[in-house]
Amino acid sequence: MEHRWGRRIALKIAVQLAMEVGDLMLGQMTNVSISGAFVQTPRAIPLGAQVEVIVQNHRVGRRLERVTAHVVRRTSDGVGIEWSDLAPRSVSVLLEAMQAIP
Repeated sequence: MEHRWGRRIALKIAVQLAMEVGDLMLGQMTNVSISGAFVQTPRAIPLGAQVEVIVQNHRVGRRLERVTAHVVRRTSDGVGIEWSDLAPRSVSVLLEAMQAIP
């Protein structure tokens, strides 16, 4: 069942995922919406795990603050995450910037 709110925007942004246990993992966010994102990761993260997504670099040239999320789906190449708060301000800014790019 699809639980996503808002339109999914395709992108490629390098991110860091900070785990509850203090582990830090690099990944690539490949799509984002106001309710969550998909992040390609080199190793599995358990379903239900809480993560903080830290954007390292993106097209609007501004570093986003940490955004708390939890893992709701796993695939062989990454994880689907849902933001802890719907439409976090920093994600909304990113989505607006991405939609403005032709």
